[in-house]
Parts: sequence; structure tokens; C-alpha cells
Amino acid sequence: MTEPKKIIIVDDNTENLTAIKNTLKDHYEVYPSNSAFKMFELLEHITPDLILLDVEMPEISGYEAAKRLKSNGKLREIPIIFLTNMIDAKSEITGLNIGAIDYIHKPFVAPLLLRRIKTHLSLIEHQQDALSASRAKGEFLSHMSHEIRTPLNAIIGMINIAGNTDDISKIKYCLQRAGSASKHLLNIINDILDMSKIEANKFELAYSEFNFEKMLMDIINITNVHAEEKNLNFAVILNTNVPSLLVGDELRLSQVIMNLLNNAIKFTPENGKVVLRVEKTEENDDEITLKTEVADSGIGMTEEQQKRLFSAYSQADTNIYKNFGGSGLGLVISKQIIELMNGEIWIESKPNVGSKFIFTIKVRKGFGKEDMQLSPKINKDDLRILAVDDSEETRMYFTHVMAAFHLPCDIACSGKEALEMMEKAGNKPYNLFFIDWQMPEMDGIKLAKKIKEITGDKSFIIMLSMADWRTIEREAIAAGVRHFIPKPIFPSTLINTINECIEIKPKDGSGKTDKSKESGFDFEDYTILVAEDVEINREILSSILEETGISIDFAQNGTTAVNMFQMYPDKYDLILMDLNMPEMDGYEATQAIRSLELTQAGNICIIAMTANVFREDIEKCMAAGMNDHIGKPIAPESLYEKLRKYLKKKEHK
Repeated sequence: MTEPKKIIIVDDNTENLTAIKNTLKDHYEVYPSNSAFKMFELLEHITPDLILLDVEMPEISGYEAAKRLKSNGKLREIPIIFLTNMIDAKSEITGLNIGAIDYIHKPFVAPLLLRRIKTHLSLIEHQQDALSASRAKGEFLSHMSHEIRTPLNAIIGMINIAGNTDDISKIKYCLQRAGSASKHLLNIINDILDMSKIEANKFELAYSEFNFEKMLMDIINITNVHAEEKNLNFAVILNTNVPSLLVGDELRLSQVIMNLLNNAIKFTPENGKVVLRVEKTEENDDEITLKTEVADSGIGMTEEQQKRLFSAYSQADTNIYKNFGGSGLGLVISKQIIELMNGEIWIESKPNVGSKFIFTIKVRKGFGKEDMQLSPKINKDDLRILAVDDSEETRMYFTHVMAAFHLPCDIACSGKEALEMMEKAGNKPYNLFFIDWQMPEMDGIKLAKKIKEITGDKSFIIMLSMADWRTIEREAIAAGVRHFIPKPIFPSTLINTINECIEIKPKDGSGKTDKSKESGFDFEDYTILVAEDVEINREILSSILEETGISIDFAQNGTTAVNMFQMYPDKYDLILMDLNMPEMDGYEATQAIRSLELTQAGNICIIAMTANVFREDIEKCMAAGMNDHIGKPIAPESLYEKLRKYLKKKEHK
């Protein structure tokens, strides 16, 4: 509930004082005073939103009192309206020059007095909001200047260092640091662009069917790196009631979850905990409500900080800028996205305890087939599963997932408890073990050795860890481990691993299924045409595509691209088209190609390469005859994905 505005009334006439007080008391918090001296005493205890000050008073006049107020740094911003029975333009000008905002003449008409007070307070409030917003934007721009220059300085500095050394290891180090800084800079720029779209009412969603669990996996692959650096206990609890396939804006939803996870990791000290939980809370026909929680054991927030959390150009505390960096726009953008998805977001937090961000959204179930299924070869009566992990969240998660698939699963919190349970199992021994690598007293490697000593080749052992498999591979394989699941754990990963164990698929020496033939990066039978006028961009594309084996022809402008395609229409399998080029831009070149009287002109896939990623820019690409677009700067994986999408079904030449 909004607190009532405070008004001090100063008038030596008791009748006037009482009349004004009675008019305002039902609407405002009123403080009457019969002299300027008493007004100054009141100001030691309260800060009013408005002062109604009589002009003619004994001892100190209203004008003199106003001059004293305006000369005081703490009081000068308090608005003053003079009360007077004089109708004298010269006197009024004097008062306005002192700093008053208006005059109210005696005798008073109560409804008119009240209306004028309300109008002035409303105008004052709007003015203060505008000043606060302007001040916040000024502080934001100052901060953004620092945020942009910091990674830019790192990029330039590291490139200079790399250019002045022949040490390969030092060059690689510099390039890695420059790459990290450039990604940070790109995230800041994307936040600023998103905020500009929000303020211009051009922020929209694009709906498509996507695999929700795969989207989470992609997010975790990125955020996990920072969680590992801080040695955080990072868990994902994905309820099995969440459908695999959903219809919504995958990019924007991943942006929200990524932002919340990055914040949680950023504000959580080393060895802390971050947990992501997702569940379906409601379903009506094919529309479902998803509830997502991101909880951490970080620095937490006061109630006052929480109030400012979703305000544009403002972080919960200005010290956060200095200590942790960031644009301060992430939560504002996330809130906008969530509201566009017919949802809401809120926070539960306590200082030095942690925070929990919770949001709900509406999405639709996908129409494709669910891909998370148990193999028909599995006989549940023959399967005995034991999950061993010192994390209570992980143990409960195993119980939940296995119960959803009606699989028997026991849990143990340590290696010692696991061995005791194996001993008690009797003639129904466990034959499938999920073991955490890092546990106190007895780690996963030691436990795996003991399990193999007891069970021999009659059991499968799967190692769980946030660590890179390569760091523990040799020891784990020697201990009898042949499977590895990275943390955080997803339901499909568990089920697919069980299927794999039962079906006994062939493995390579690392304990993982051979995926070398599934990379989809082998395009040596294909030739593409790239229209790009900037030399360094052509070099970057050549480097990115070098490992794919694909053949590339370059055109330095749209006119050349059209001519090359017209001369060799059978040669090219796909065209990457820059939009901003001299002579003929990408839009014109695409339209020219589509208008050629060639069968290939209508069938060739044309993908726009553009730094313009607003919805209207993408729609303009589609209207010009392009099939798809890819944003600049180009991420290698995004480009590979486009190639797989449009070239994978083509028969080899």
C-alpha cells in the first residue's frame, strides 16, 4: 500500500489552519504549524512532500522562511505553495523568484483547494520520477561505458600481446582471453539491443516446436564452466511430468533461464549451491503451465533491494556494478519475456542466506513423438539399481526419475552405506550402479573398485561427476567404470544410459559411445557461395568452415554473387548472403537470383548473414526470398547447425 503524502501547513490564523487541515486530512498526512519557527522544528523530524506557507506572519514572514528553506541543501528540494490574501502580481513574482511553485489565494474554497493540491502533487511526483529515470539512465550510461570498454580493452590488449610473441602457448592463452572478453562484450550489446526493443514496443516472440530438455542441456553446457570454476554444487531437477517437446520461443526462454543461472552462479561464493528446478503445475488441453525455480546460497538481498530489482537501468545495489559487473538489464528483459509468455516472475531472498527466483510461463505441448522411452529389452524384475551420492537433491532426483519409469532404485549417501546395502541384498544383488565421483571418506573410484571385487562382470557402473571425463577417465576405467554421466543430470540421460547398458552397445576406449560419425560436419561433397564484402569476415568464415571439408567460392558484392550463380547454377548447394554490400545489397541480390529463369534459382537455399536481428529485419529477409538467417558475429556451432539442416538430406554427388 502506498504511504500517504505528507503536507506541512503554516499559518498564524487558527481558523485558516483548521479549515485547511480539515480539507486535507482525509487524503494526506497533515502537520499544522502556526509559525515558521515551529515549521523548522517539524522539519527536523519529517520530510514533507509539500509545504503550504502563509506569506504574512509575525516574526518571520513566509518569504523569509522560504529563503531559509531554499538556502538549506537538505530542504531546498521541498516544494512550496504560498498562501495569501493579497492579489498583487509584483508580490507573486517575488515569491516565484524565491522558488515557490504556486500561490493559493484566501479565502479558500475547499474543493478547489483540494483539487489544486492533488494536481501539484501529481505533477511533482511525475517530475521526480522523470528526474530519477534521467539520473538512473545517466548512471547506467556511465556504467555501460565502463562495461563495454573493459572487455574491449582486454581484446585489444591480448591481441597486441599475441602479436608481439612467438610463444605458441602464450598466443593460445591470449586468444582464449580475447575470446572470453568478446563473448562478454556481445552479451552486453545484446542486452542493450533487447532493452531498446522493449522501449520501442518492438519486443516480440517467435514460436516453434523445440526439445525442452535439450535446450536445458545446451544452457548447462555453457553455465557449467563457471560453476566448476567456483566448485559449486550445481543440480538440475527436471520433473518427468514436463513434456520433452514444447511449442514456444526457445531462444527467449533459454535467455531467461541462462540469465537467472548466470546471476545465481555469479552471486554465490565458492563451494556454494545452485539448483534449477522445473515442473509442470497445470495442464488445460494442450496448454501447460511451467514453473521454474533457480535457487542459490549466495549473498541474498534485502527487501529494499528486491523492490528495485526489476526496474530498468537499475541493479539492486550500485555496489553490485562495482563488485560483480553486468549490464543490470538482464532481469528487466527477463520479466518482459515472461510476461509476453503469459507468466510472472518473483523473488524470495534473505541477505547472506541466498535467493530463489521463480517464474511461470504458458507453453503448448509439441506434436512430435516423445524420445525418452525405456528399451523393450529391459526386464524390470531383473534390474536392481543403486544410486550413491552425498547430495540429498541428487538422491531424491534419482528416486523421482526411476519411480516415473517404474524402475526399482535404492539410494545411499556414502560408499560405506552402499557396501552395507550390497551386503544386505542377499540373493537379489544390485547390477546397475550410479556413483558420484566426489564423495567424502570413500570417493567414487574407490567404491567402484570394491563393487567390481564383489560383483565381477555381473554389474554396470556409471560414474557421475561435474568434472570433465578426461580428467578421471584413466582411473575410472581401471576401476571398472565403462559409462560416464556429467552433472547436472537429466532424465533422458539416465534412461538412455540404462538402455545402453542393457543393450550392451559397443563402446570406444573412453567408456563413451563412438559419436565420431554423428558429428554432421563432413560436407566435402558440397560447394557453397558466400557473398561478403568485408575481407576479415571472409577469412573468419573460411577458418570456421575449414574442418567441414566444404568448398567455398566468395563474391565481394551482390552483383558478383548473382553473376557467379547465373554462370554455374548446378555448382552451388547453398548461398550465404551478407545484407549490407556495395553495388547490390543482399536483399536485391536474393530477389535477382530468385527472378532468374533457372530451375535452381527457385530451389537454392539462401541464408542471410546479418547483424540486424530484430524481428522486422528477419521478416524482411524472408520477404526477399531467403530461407533462413544467421546472426553476426557468427558462432561456429550455429553455422554448422544451418549446414546440417539444409544439406543433410542432399544425395552425394
